[in-house]
Amino acid sequence: MEATRNQAGCLKTAIIMVGTAVLFIAAIILLADIKCGYDIENWWAPLYPNGETVSVEYALFRPRALGETMWIMESTDDVETVKQFYRNKRLETLDAGKTRGLAWTESFVQPLENSAGSRIIISSACGT
Repeated sequence: MEATRNQAGCLKTAIIMVGTAVLFIAAIILLADIKCGYDIENWWAPLYPNGETVSVEYALFRPRALGETMWIMESTDDVETVKQFYRNKRLETLDAGKTRGLAWTESFVQPLENSAGSRIIISSACGT
């Protein structure tokens, strides 16, 4: 009878320990996802304010957070105006003393083929 009670106690302890470990890992992933999303959106690669989203591809839970994201936008603004927006944003970020952290971002701006305006390609990766 005593052995059965000890076995049940060990099983409960094992379940609690495994559950705690899973919750701890999930919390770390959630915090990393939130931090990545915040850094990408607010500091390193904000969406262009006068742009319209054409397509979004992402690899994990949500775009512009953990994992890789490719976000394509189009704007009626000319290429130089869009490039200047991203240059100013990068300078503002560096002046604020922000480091890259977990995120890697890159923005490319090219003219639209069939009309005046710009295509903006923003790629980001975080935690990869």
